[in-house]
Amino acid sequence: MKVKEIGKYFMLAVISMAILYVWYPAVGVTDLGNWNHGLRNALAGVIFVFAAQLVTGRSLFHPSWRPGLVIFYLWLGAFSYIQAKSGGNWGIRVEALNNDVLTLMPVLVFTFLMEYIGSLCQKIRLLLRIFNFLLIGYLSLSVFVYMTYYKIFGAGFTSTDMISVLLTNSKEAMEFLQSHLGFGSLAVVLALFAVYIIFIGWLIVKGSRINEDRGVTSPALVKKIIIAVLTMAALVTIAHWIPRIFPAWPYHVAHKYLIRAKAAMAKHDENMEKFHFIGNAPDKMQGTIIVVIGESANRNHMKAFNPAYPAETTPWLSSQKDNADFYLLKNTYSCYPLTEKSLSMALTNLNQYNGVDRNDMITITDVANKVGYNSYFISNQAPSPGNMTLALVSGSSKKSFTTTHPGGDDMKVMDYLKTVPTTESNFIVIHLEGSHDRYRDRIPPDFDRIHVDGNSEKVDDYDSSIKYTDEVLKNIYQYAKDNLNLEAMVYFGDHGEDMVRFHGDGIFTWDMIHSPCFVYLSSEYKNNHSAVANNLRVNENRIFTNDLVYDMVCGIFAAPNNEYDKEYDITSADYGLRKDMAVTKYGKIRIAEDAGLSD
Repeated sequence: MKVKEIGKYFMLAVISMAILYVWYPAVGVTDLGNWNHGLRNALAGVIFVFAAQLVTGRSLFHPSWRPGLVIFYLWLGAFSYIQAKSGGNWGIRVEALNNDVLTLMPVLVFTFLMEYIGSLCQKIRLLLRIFNFLLIGYLSLSVFVYMTYYKIFGAGFTSTDMISVLLTNSKEAMEFLQSHLGFGSLAVVLALFAVYIIFIGWLIVKGSRINEDRGVTSPALVKKIIIAVLTMAALVTIAHWIPRIFPAWPYHVAHKYLIRAKAAMAKHDENMEKFHFIGNAPDKMQGTIIVVIGESANRNHMKAFNPAYPAETTPWLSSQKDNADFYLLKNTYSCYPLTEKSLSMALTNLNQYNGVDRNDMITITDVANKVGYNSYFISNQAPSPGNMTLALVSGSSKKSFTTTHPGGDDMKVMDYLKTVPTTESNFIVIHLEGSHDRYRDRIPPDFDRIHVDGNSEKVDDYDSSIKYTDEVLKNIYQYAKDNLNLEAMVYFGDHGEDMVRFHGDGIFTWDMIHSPCFVYLSSEYKNNHSAVANNLRVNENRIFTNDLVYDMVCGIFAAPNNEYDKEYDITSADYGLRKDMAVTKYGKIRIAEDAGLSD
C-alpha cells in the first residue's frame, strides 16, 4: 500500500471526527479540550476509523461507509443540538455526550465492516444486511422520536418524561399526539421516517454489493484476523454502551423508579390511614410555606454562617442576618453525607433518635396535604431510582415539576414557581442542584465568580456555586414574598462537602456534614404564632441535625401529630437535642467530637 494512500486514510479519519468539533461549538457544546470526554474520544475515533480503512483498503468515500456515516452524524448532530438548547444559555459540556459518542463511533465502524464482509461473502450477505438495517433502524427510530419530542416541548427527553410515558395508556398517548402534534404533522413525520428508512435500506444494499467491474479480493490472513478483532471490539463496545443511551437508559431509570415507588406507595397508604393530628385540626395559613433543599452545601464556605471566610459567598443571606424575620441555625449538621440517606430522614418522620422504621414513613408533604395546603414539588434534579422519599414527596404533591434540563441552571425553578396560584394556601418543596460536583457546571458563564488568592480553581468553583445558590434563594424568597404571601421559608442542605474527599459513605470528614439551615418567618406569621418565633430565636444557636426538619416544619404548621415529637422540634420550648445526644451518620458519630462546634 502506498504511503499516499495511508496518508489519505489518516486525513479522512481526522476530518470525520473534526466535523464534530466544528458542529459542537456552533450549537453550544463546550469544554471540547477535556481529555477524558473530548480529546480522548476523538482520538479513539480517529484510530478506529483509520484502522478500518487501512485494513480493508476502503476509504470513507466508499459506499460501504455511508449507512454508518448517516446515523453517526444524524445522532450526534441531533442529540448535541437538542441537549445544548435544552440547557438554556449555558449549553452543555462535551461530557454530557460521552455515552452517545462511545456508542456511535463503534456503530460507524461495525456497520462498515458488516458491509465489507457482506461484499466478500455472498452466503451471509443478506443476514448482515438485515443486521445492519435493524441496528441502524433502531437508532434512527430513536433519534426521530427524540427530535419529534423536542419539536413538541422544546426540550430533550429525560428519565422524568419516560416515567410519564410508562404511566400512559394507548388512548392517552393518541390523545396526547393529537393535542400536541396533530395527526397531520404526525403523518408528515411518519412519511419522512419511511422515506429515510427506505434510503438507509438502499444505502445498505449498495454498500454491500460486489463491484462488478473490479470484484473484491479476499484479504490476507493477517488482515482477516485484524478485521475480526476490530469487528468484535466494535460489537462488544456497542453492547456495553447502547443500553446507556436513549431510549434504553431513560427506560431503565424510569422502570426501576416506578417499581420501587409502587412498593413504597402501597405501604405509604397504610401509614396514612394511621396518621392523625393531636388535639384540634390545625388551620392552614392564608399564604405560602416553602422548603428549599440545597445540595452539597458546606456552611463553612458560607459567609453568612462563617464570618471569617475570606470571600463573600452569600451576599443576599449576609444582608439578612440582622433582619428580625430571619433565623440562621449556625450549628446545623447533616444526619448522613449522602443525599438519599439524608433526605430519607430530613423530609420524613424518621430520625436518628426515635427509632421509627423506614416502612412507617410519613413525609412533610403528607402533613401539608392533611392540613389543607395545595402542595407542589419542583426539582432541578433528575429522579433517582433509589430515592423513594423524594418519590413520595413528589407523588403526593398536587403538582410535581422537573426542569427541562435537570442539573442545569437552578434559576429555572423560578419558571415553575411562577405557575403557583397567588391567592391560595400553598406548600412548596424545591430541590436544587446547588453545589453538586462538578461545581463549575452549576454557574452561569456570565456570573460574577469568586476568586480568593491561594485557593485552588476547584475551591473557587465551589464558592462560586455557593454564591449562585444564594442568588437563586434570593429570587425564590423575593418572588414568593411579593406574589405568594410568603408566610415561612426553610432552607437546608442535604449534606456538606469536603474539597478533597467530596462526600460519601467511605472516609468521613466533618466538612461532609457541616450543612446550612435558615428559616424565614413573616411578620404576619410571627404575630399569629409568637411562641414559634420566640422559641426558634432562643434555640437558634443550639445543635440541630437535619433529620429533624420534619418536626420543625410540623411546628411551623402548628400541626402536632402522632408522628411528631416536640423534643425534636427546634421551634418548640421543649426542644431537647443536647450536645451529648446529637449524632450523625445514623448514630455512628457523636457531634460532640467535632472540634469545630461553636458554642
